[in-house]
Amino acid sequence: MTAGRIISRAVWAGVALVLGYVALVAAANLTANEIPVRMSPAPEGTARVAQEPLQITSWNLGYAGLGADSDFVADRGKMFLPPSRAAVARNLASIQSTLSGFDSDVLLLQETARPGLMNRGVDVLGGVRAALPDYEMFFSSDIRTKLMPRPLSLEHGLAMMTRVEAPDPRILRLPEEPQAMFGIVRRHYHTQVLELEVSGRPWTVMNIHLSAFDEGADVRLQQLRAVFAIAQEAYAQGRAVVIGGDWNMVLTPTSFAHNSDQSALFWIHDFPRDELPEGWQVVTDPSTPTVRTNERPYHAGENYTTIIDGMIVSPNVAASDVHTLNLGFAASDHQPVTALLRRTD
Repeated sequence: MTAGRIISRAVWAGVALVLGYVALVAAANLTANEIPVRMSPAPEGTARVAQEPLQITSWNLGYAGLGADSDFVADRGKMFLPPSRAAVARNLASIQSTLSGFDSDVLLLQETARPGLMNRGVDVLGGVRAALPDYEMFFSSDIRTKLMPRPLSLEHGLAMMTRVEAPDPRILRLPEEPQAMFGIVRRHYHTQVLELEVSGRPWTVMNIHLSAFDEGADVRLQQLRAVFAIAQEAYAQGRAVVIGGDWNMVLTPTSFAHNSDQSALFWIHDFPRDELPEGWQVVTDPSTPTVRTNERPYHAGENYTTIIDGMIVSPNVAASDVHTLNLGFAASDHQPVTALLRRTD
């Protein structure tokens, strides 16, 4: 056999191996259906008894990759990845500083992430854990790749951080988008559900992150109805219910200054008020936006901003001191919302 034929066969064998690996990765990810969970308990003796008012904060961290200097290709921007690993590290340090300043009983976090592609290998979840040492951590991934090396892997999801005595949260699935991300990864939408006693009475707290890029917000509507079905069942049992997170729908009308082109608002849809169960209330701070568009890096008064993050509470809950912390979208494309909550019955 000539040297040329040996080289040719070796090349084709290599191509076959690569194609086989790609097929294996695609099959493993397309068929994966589990929602992996990571838990880390609070130090013994640090959990406090939950008392009213219950303080809850919700914040989408943007996997520390969507600071003010970033745009994102899915939002009609140019970048697929953050500008640099150093930029992600700066964002995470800012997020840690903000988180450590909260005294909330429960923090509902979205787009937390293990080291991987979209955060250039920075351990965002580990950084969150380090910033909140007295909290119990419950992380569940809605996006997770299999058989992919760390530089290319994804493990993003919801984190519920709890500083009060409570059992472990549970996971309930929500409707999913029909298409796989990048053609090979399915996003497993779900809600984290925490059932606890507050001042001796039963409460349910839910953490959600609904779909953003579904055509016509059809999947969002299905997810919303599923969330309300879960919440109404809890309310019917005599529980006070709080649903917090990133709804990816405009929760209250806004008119913040901007000069974004209409094309950047393609994913923006109003919250369907006719779907809100009777007596339930939307809890937001109307004075401060919670999200900005990512078609370009952030500049105040230029990017479109609105309110899609907040809480919805059952008829037996009253909210007070609702406040969105204005961070200038420095470290994330979302801003944290905090509220004090009490039962009214």
